[in-house]
Amino acid sequence: MDNERFGAFIAQLRKEQGLTQRELADRLNVTDKAVSKWETAKGFPDVKLLEPLAQALGVSLVELMQGKRQEADTLTVAEAGAVVSQAMGQLERSTARRYLRLFRWFLTGSGALSLLWLFTTFFSSVWAELVKGIYLSPAAAEIIGGADGPTAIITATATLNPMETFFALGVPLLLLIVCAVMAIKVRRLEKKLK
Repeated sequence: MDNERFGAFIAQLRKEQGLTQRELADRLNVTDKAVSKWETAKGFPDVKLLEPLAQALGVSLVELMQGKRQEADTLTVAEAGAVVSQAMGQLERSTARRYLRLFRWFLTGSGALSLLWLFTTFFSSVWAELVKGIYLSPAAAEIIGGADGPTAIITATATLNPMETFFALGVPLLLLIVCAVMAIKVRRLEKKLK
């Protein structure tokens, strides 16, 4: 079944009936945006709505599914099976796209949170440890007396723990990369289902 032909057929029938998208939507208990999506081939009605939609538009269910008026009143079993199979396939693709879009948004949010985690960790703990190693606090300097006078001994004790660094930077960075790669793959799969 061709989505564009289906949508154009719905629009044509709706206009022949003298209905607006909102009036048709009210008859089917859906939003006018849903009707608009059907007519622009961006969506497909739920299987439960196909029969009420056909009745509201004054055509048979078979005519609605084929996207054209039927000359003969009957269909062969094979033609009817093909129409039903196409409708079910279209509904499954539409549902899969909806769930994939939701999953992509989840991945995008998770990636944003891991990016936030990465920046806050870097700028709070790791950056502070690096600064301690470069700029020593006055408490780290010790003054002792010698024959020549006081001598300052400066010791640096700030070191980075490799495991802390890995968990502070490696884990959110890895999570960010995984989310980005999966979001791209999910987007490509969404496009394939259109």
